[in-house]
Amino acid sequence: MPFRASVAVAESLEKLEIKSELKWPNDVLVDGEKICGILVETVNKKAVVGIGLNIETAPLEESTCIESLVDRSVSLDKMMRYILKSFYEIEEVIETYKKYSSTIGQYVQIKTPDGELEAYVEDIDERGRLVLDEGRKVLAGDVVHLRKDINS
Repeated sequence: MPFRASVAVAESLEKLEIKSELKWPNDVLVDGEKICGILVETVNKKAVVGIGLNIETAPLEESTCIESLVDRSVSLDKMMRYILKSFYEIEEVIETYKKYSSTIGQYVQIKTPDGELEAYVEDIDERGRLVLDEGRKVLAGDVVHLRKDINS
C-alpha cells in the first residue's frame, strides 16, 4: 500500500508538471525536499492509508509544497481526484515505484529494529524490500541517503 500510494502521488504531481522522486519506503521528494509522506496502518485486516501532501505550505525547513512549485492555486479536491484515480489504475506497482526511486543506486544508512547499517542499494524486490549490495534485504526501516551516487 505505501508503494501504491507513493506512485499515485508522484503520478498526480506529474499532472501539475512537478517532477518528483520516491525515497524508500514512503516519502515523496521534489528537488530533494519532502513534499509528501505516506503512512499505512492495518486495522481489523484493512489498510488505512494516510497521505500527508503539502499543498499550500511547507511545514519543515527541508520541505516544499505544491503552490511554491506552480504558478496557480491547486485545490485539495483536485489533488484527491488525481491521487485516487492513479491509485486504482496502477498495474505494476513495484516496477513503477522503481522508476521514481531516488534510493536505488544510493549509499544509505538504514535504521532498523535490529540496529543501524550502511550499504549500497542495488534494487527493490517484488515485496518492496531494499536489496543491498551485501545480499541482505530490508523490509522496514528509516533511510538516510549518504551520497548522491556510487561515483561521487
